[in-house]
Amino acid sequence: MIYQGRSGRGATQIARSQLAVRLGIAVYAALCAAAILRSAVLILALPESVWSVGTILSLSAPIIRPLTAIPPANRVVAGAATLSDLTATLLLLALPLALLARRQRR
Repeated sequence: MIYQGRSGRGATQIARSQLAVRLGIAVYAALCAAAILRSAVLILALPESVWSVGTILSLSAPIIRPLTAIPPANRVVAGAATLSDLTATLLLLALPLALLARRQRR
């Protein structure tokens, strides 16, 4: 629920801030879901001929692409999942821990 306690300029600023946080969380959740689904599909070695598997792999490819520049990234770890696939998934899942650790105490 968006804050509705005050009216005027301060309330608008709070509402924008809350909207930005909610959008950020939604984007982060979508990235995590895509990476986890990609890892699951590759570990289970599901065939790409199934349309949903092909869609998952094609939509999540941009998430993995930056990590494929590293030489050992194409090494298969489990099923058909490569090191870059699993690394991206773990990095996305560990991101909130890094943000929590950096948060300053008041």
